[in-house]
Amino acid sequence: MKKSTKLMLTLVLGTMLLSAPATAQENPGEGGWTLLEAIEYAKKNNLQVKQTRANRDLDAVSLNQARLDRLPSLNGAATSTFSSGTTVDPTVQELRRVDYTSLGLQAGASVPLFMGFQQINRIKQFGLDLQASEQDILAIQDDITLQIITSYLNILFAEELTKTAELQRNTTQQQLDRTRILFKAGSVAENAVLDLESQLSTDELDIINAQNQRDISRLALIQLLNLEDEQAKEFEIIIPEIPEPDANPVLVNPGMVYDVANQTRPGVKAADLRVLSSTKALDVARGAYYPRLTLNAGINTFYNSQGQLFDPSGELEKRTLGFTNENGTEELVIYTPGLTPRDYPFNDQLKDGIGEQIGLSLNIPIFNGFLVRNNIQRAKISQLNAKLNADIQRNQLRQTIEQAYVDAMASQRKFTAAKQQLTALEKNYKNAELRLNSGVINTVDFYVITNNYRTAQSNVIQAKYEYTFKLKVLDFYQGKEITL
Repeated sequence: MKKSTKLMLTLVLGTMLLSAPATAQENPGEGGWTLLEAIEYAKKNNLQVKQTRANRDLDAVSLNQARLDRLPSLNGAATSTFSSGTTVDPTVQELRRVDYTSLGLQAGASVPLFMGFQQINRIKQFGLDLQASEQDILAIQDDITLQIITSYLNILFAEELTKTAELQRNTTQQQLDRTRILFKAGSVAENAVLDLESQLSTDELDIINAQNQRDISRLALIQLLNLEDEQAKEFEIIIPEIPEPDANPVLVNPGMVYDVANQTRPGVKAADLRVLSSTKALDVARGAYYPRLTLNAGINTFYNSQGQLFDPSGELEKRTLGFTNENGTEELVIYTPGLTPRDYPFNDQLKDGIGEQIGLSLNIPIFNGFLVRNNIQRAKISQLNAKLNADIQRNQLRQTIEQAYVDAMASQRKFTAAKQQLTALEKNYKNAELRLNSGVINTVDFYVITNNYRTAQSNVIQAKYEYTFKLKVLDFYQGKEITL
């Protein structure tokens, strides 16, 4: 929780910090990156942001499909068969010992008339999911913004530490040069030179540590921006002027800040939308108890390569039929009109073989292994989890704001104390420097005073940034414009 709070604090300052004369350039980073440019660039190019947008697009597709599910479905089918030997000709339902090819064509349509309100509730559910995904994008952008501000300000902090260390190194170098002259003149012992040489090495190490911290923060910022190699090589930031913090800030009650943040934070909005979505998901599950009514329609036709038409020949054909009765086997002679076969064209067969159907289908759920009941139970548990997640989001928001308020008060006192300490130690350091040059104190005592002074300088720098960050966090949650 403390880490989250620190990050949030950092976010606040960052936002303000960047509102410095930061007018976005057409080419981001040209002449150096401002904090605002870095944030705006990351909102478009950071990989996490892009991934969240892709998830949003998936939810948009799901919503669109849910809407289209209300439309009729139309499907076609074609079946081609080659038969050899004795088979049943499907067109005339007779046994034939010939080779033939048959073709069947079918088309069917289905229109859902009533689906237990599941389609309507599913559309509402996916619509809420899409809205939540939109808020997720804003939330991840806030998170990335926070990380960028952290890295950006870490660079500024390291740059300031580097400058302070370089100034101290230069001062130590001057003192070492004077002491070497005095040593050659026999005015001081060799230990004085050795102590200052040791101090100079420590100063060089402080510079390297500050530069390393700056480079690490710079790399973290480059990675957040997802810059290409060429852009990364030329990456530099613009260093703004950060004013001294107000000694008497007016802090808003954390309860009031929470009331505002509770209505505006995208993470909270997304959690609330998913609670509503889970309610619709429960309605969808319950809809499976209802009957389903569907309107169906179809059309079909067929073709057979052995199909024929028969024309009357004008003559009678004699046919003898044998049958058995109680008197034994007898024959029956009948005469039928003669027929002359002719070809049955493909198009004519398809046209003459057309059949059409239309009907209603009612599906009534009776027993399905308690599938519906268990799906409802799952939906209820998911709804409970969504409500708990919304409560967790609000609880974390309240804790972060309360912590930011306490930290802002504490950091203000810390900054004031650090300034007072620096003022006192600066006087002591300057006095010690004069006494060292006069030979009144030795280098060991001066070394202790110098280190105390440097620590005080570092504390003031750190307290200034920390105080500014934490104070701006409260402004951030109130929706105020972040400015320095």
